[in-house]
Amino acid sequence: MAYKINNTFGTLLVTLADGTIDTAATDLTLIGKGYAGFGEALNENLVKLLENFNNTSAPSNKITGQLWYDQTNKQLNVYTGTKFKPVGSSTNSTTAPTNAVLGDMWFDTTNKQLYVYNGSAFTLIGPTTIAGSGVTQFTTDTVQDNTGVNRSILKMVSNDNVVGVVSDIAFTPSSTETNGAALITAGFSTVAQGIQLSSTVSSAKFRGTATDSEALGGVVAANFLRANEDDTTTGKLTIQNDDGLVLGAGSDITMSLSSDNLTIAQTTQDKDIIFTVNDGGTTTTLMTLDGDTGRLELPSVGDIRVKGNLTVDGTQVIMNTSTMSVEDNILELNRNISSASGMPNFSGLKVNRGETSVATEQDLFWVWDETFADDGTTVFGNAGGAWTAFKSAGVGEELSAATLVDIRANVVHATSTSAQYADLAERYATDTPVEVGDLVCLGGSEEITKCITESCNAVFGVVSETPAVLMNAQAGNNDTHPMIALKGRVFVKISGTAKAGDRVISAGNGVARAASLDECTAFNVIGRVIKAKYNEETNLTECVIGVK
Repeated sequence: MAYKINNTFGTLLVTLADGTIDTAATDLTLIGKGYAGFGEALNENLVKLLENFNNTSAPSNKITGQLWYDQTNKQLNVYTGTKFKPVGSSTNSTTAPTNAVLGDMWFDTTNKQLYVYNGSAFTLIGPTTIAGSGVTQFTTDTVQDNTGVNRSILKMVSNDNVVGVVSDIAFTPSSTETNGAALITAGFSTVAQGIQLSSTVSSAKFRGTATDSEALGGVVAANFLRANEDDTTTGKLTIQNDDGLVLGAGSDITMSLSSDNLTIAQTTQDKDIIFTVNDGGTTTTLMTLDGDTGRLELPSVGDIRVKGNLTVDGTQVIMNTSTMSVEDNILELNRNISSASGMPNFSGLKVNRGETSVATEQDLFWVWDETFADDGTTVFGNAGGAWTAFKSAGVGEELSAATLVDIRANVVHATSTSAQYADLAERYATDTPVEVGDLVCLGGSEEITKCITESCNAVFGVVSETPAVLMNAQAGNNDTHPMIALKGRVFVKISGTAKAGDRVISAGNGVARAASLDECTAFNVIGRVIKAKYNEETNLTECVIGVK
């Protein structure tokens, strides 16, 4: 009859017919009644059980509670019904076992400590204290406070000494309760909320980096200056080193000392140092040290007053002002001249007239000309030199007689020794338009009129262009009051030819001509020809008038 094979719980695994075997229900060979050769199968089953199905792979027909020795990992496993789970074990020895696999435990019999293998090394499970040494670990304790209430604390123990206490509440330990008294003896007469170090441990401190603190050295945190935010101090800030102060994200401004001398430096290329004030609520720049040009700039927002002498050591002072006012009655030039030998040739004032046109914008000079020699004719010029007006004729050109310019004044009190032009003239009102070189006579509706009569006995003078001396200069202009040459060298309109020395009389219409002696009288001769004229056309010819 067939065998019915049940498991431990009475559940049928398989029914074996007579003379058969089963290798599918389990990893053992189940033998039916009357199976020939049953001895081999039976013995192999015993070997499998002895080896715990030793193999590199898990048994394929496993049942709950079945053992399997994992040949690869050298680990005994048990089947839980869903998977094979390693069977824990520990090795008791003085040294760590070799060929350990993940999960192996080792009890160190020397130090009385348990380890577990993490796949690469043994990791301590506990206790943390080595046998025979003082206790070093965190321990929990219940301490009674002075009101009889039990408090739970965490003690930090090092070599049997309580170095710190962690509590969620502040309290005073009881001196009559055992644990409370022991805590007081350990240096905790009062327990603070949080982490507290023992007062009996010498130099007990928190070592490392702290993220926050209520006080430092007994000073509350709010009384310290911040390094990463705007801050204010009511105390005096002292920097007791010569390297001083550095400002700016790029260390742009430095203040330092060298031999007790203060240096304020702008280290960024071409950048300025600017001084400002609050003027009536408005930020006002008083001074700029220009890093690009190297200049000191004082803006035009207000007056600048120097209380004391001002000395400028340089080669040039430029004043961009419309008016310069000087209270002193004497302006001193060439202050550094110590002897006459060092006196420059020219000292005085220069007027810049622009640079756009060489013809019209030449610079003008009013200078003392040291090179003008004393010719013995002057009353006060015995030292030599003279006040002189020049115009520049180009860059680098020396001031010379060729660049002299006119000096004009309302009234000049001086002794004249020479004149540039050669005639004496005066302004007279005319009733007809006249030109340079025209002959005029007294009469007409005004003071003078153009001389239109041949050999006129009323001839008075000649219209001048550039008189040496002009009288009645403010009477009018050249149209209404032309300048009439009365004596001297002047250009005259002459028709026909004339020899040098010929006497000149009126030819009509303001023109003159050369006259023979029998034509000349004391009244009709205006002057005499200086340079001969060889053409018949009417031209301006140089004559001397007032000479008969």
